[in-house]
Amino acid sequence: IRLEKVSGEGIWISPLPAGNRDPERPVTVKAWFDHQLLGNGNSYSRRAKEFSNAKRTQLRSQVVNALKRASLKSHIGARKQLYALLESQTISNLKEHWIINGFTCLSTAEGINAIKNIPGVKKIFISPARNNRPRGGDKKPAQHARVLEPAFEPGLHKHPWYIRSLLAEKTWREFDVTGRGTLNIIHDNNFTFPESLRQNLYFNPSEKTGNHIDDDGNGLIDDCHGYNFRLNSPLLNTRTPANLDASTLHGTMCAAIVCGRGNKTSPYGFGIAPEGKWAGVIAGNDIEPVVEWAIEQKADTYSMSFSIPGLADLRSHWRKIMEHGSFCGVYFVSGAGNFALSEKIPRQMRTPEDIPEAVFAAAGVQRDLTRTDFSSKGPVEWKTEHYSQGKVEKPEVCAFNHNLPLLLPDGRVISSAISGNSFAGPMFCGAIALMLSADPE
Repeated sequence: IRLEKVSGEGIWISPLPAGNRDPERPVTVKAWFDHQLLGNGNSYSRRAKEFSNAKRTQLRSQVVNALKRASLKSHIGARKQLYALLESQTISNLKEHWIINGFTCLSTAEGINAIKNIPGVKKIFISPARNNRPRGGDKKPAQHARVLEPAFEPGLHKHPWYIRSLLAEKTWREFDVTGRGTLNIIHDNNFTFPESLRQNLYFNPSEKTGNHIDDDGNGLIDDCHGYNFRLNSPLLNTRTPANLDASTLHGTMCAAIVCGRGNKTSPYGFGIAPEGKWAGVIAGNDIEPVVEWAIEQKADTYSMSFSIPGLADLRSHWRKIMEHGSFCGVYFVSGAGNFALSEKIPRQMRTPEDIPEAVFAAAGVQRDLTRTDFSSKGPVEWKTEHYSQGKVEKPEVCAFNHNLPLLLPDGRVISSAISGNSFAGPMFCGAIALMLSADPE
């Protein structure tokens, strides 16, 4: 698969973040090299037509190989200068990427002038360096043993009303399509592990649980069923039991809606794709290694129930990552946002839900199919340096997002407790998992 030259004359550098006038103040730098899978803002739809006859799993392998070859070539060409900048402390915390051909580092406003002289650098994105201490850094990661999965029986457990409304139960019974064979990534901030979710927990086949060794050689220790990229740790349950509430259980509920199963301690099976697998990921400002990990685990869906405002031109960086990841076989889904009552169009939808084509944004409806008044609406606007479509129609899909049941860690269920498009997105992930369970291509 051929690469494309990145469009534009010279080397583009994004403006410094507002209020960042101190030339010595650290900033996060994300740099693109001059060759990418998608060279300009119109490349995604054009190359989608080019790849339209390819099988998804075959295309994934070919695109990943092309991206990794490009990254290796570019970094070999830039390595001497990058190491010199590290040695002089002009940059620090260097991280190479292949999902987008480039790198991330910390530097200063003055250091940007040296970065732009690195061979092959084409675009430089700048964002504030955040030093928020991640939660749970002093906790010990739980070790989860494999749980014997009983044969799935649609009638064995109770199911929430949305399962019947979406005809998921009919799909299980009539077609024996249950999400079997799919991996669903849940990107959130905290996860608990009730027994009904441990049944579907993903286990990295190349990693051994809890031996404190990087068995698969990917630089991550014990990334057995997800990873906390903020802490560089397998710790996914970052909150104490005393602080569990609907907010703390957010990631757990997203996973449960996609593929949660009932068991002897909980009468309810929450999942739309109850034989799918799930893995949890936690990340800070760096999305690149998280998406790379998901792709290398052969993920099918990627649920993003978060929303980031004010990214300015850095939106282009996020969008290019999602576009590349889409050609690697991952279906990215985001809730459309809950800002219809507080923001004006076109700012009701933020990143990543504002990304066209490569990210499905799921808006919300109530049980009677009327629109939820807080559910964000489009269109969105794309006038960044790299993308210039102007107004783009969003969102693309909708699902239920109002007065949904809540699963507690002890297996109890509160029948009507949570609302928000955070849960509409996972519903659509569950629907995609059913489709891919029927036909992986």
